[in-house]
Amino acid sequence: MAFGHRGFAVGTAYAKTEAVQGAILALVLLGERISALAWVGIAIGVCGVLWLSLAGRAASFRELARATVQPAAVCGLAAGFFFALTSVLVKAANLSLPGDDPILRALVTLVVANVLQTLMQGGWLLAREPMQLRAVFTTWRTSAQVGALSACGSACWFSAFALAPVALVRAVGQVEILMTLLFSRFYLKESPTRAEVLGALTVVVGVVLVLAGR
Repeated sequence: MAFGHRGFAVGTAYAKTEAVQGAILALVLLGERISALAWVGIAIGVCGVLWLSLAGRAASFRELARATVQPAAVCGLAAGFFFALTSVLVKAANLSLPGDDPILRALVTLVVANVLQTLMQGGWLLAREPMQLRAVFTTWRTSAQVGALSACGSACWFSAFALAPVALVRAVGQVEILMTLLFSRFYLKESPTRAEVLGALTVVVGVVLVLAGR
């Protein structure tokens, strides 16, 4: 929906508030508490991600506030909320399973989640866009690579949720945007702007504070 409002950057930026939203939801629903320093680190990291995602479009707090009420921003905030809620529910599902091995419980949770996703999304495609479902099977060599990498990434996320508080995992996970910048620099040969470098350093500071305050 954010993309439909022609607000890709804005929608993506506000979806990244999932770290803060996740910390609040984990506190309310799971009783997970983190230190004040970790809260400061999460806030700083989110500010850095917002700056990077908006690419300097919001040069002041007034412009940032104005961007927040855009339809794309509202959709992005909603996406961030549901991503954060998913993280909390994944942690809750892990804790509800029997067994002493948290990683094994995390992988079991992941398998169940992937099966449910496949059934729901496959059923949707079958009912609404059957041609796209056929395309999935005709391009399986490419899509299988994407799916395998996505499953590996999800396994790491689920394992991290099993081992640490949701808020800390989501906050440290913000480093993905730094990896995106590195990929664009060394693989796509794109030169980062001064604003992007500043935003990246802000994210790093936030992550360091989160780790120091855990």
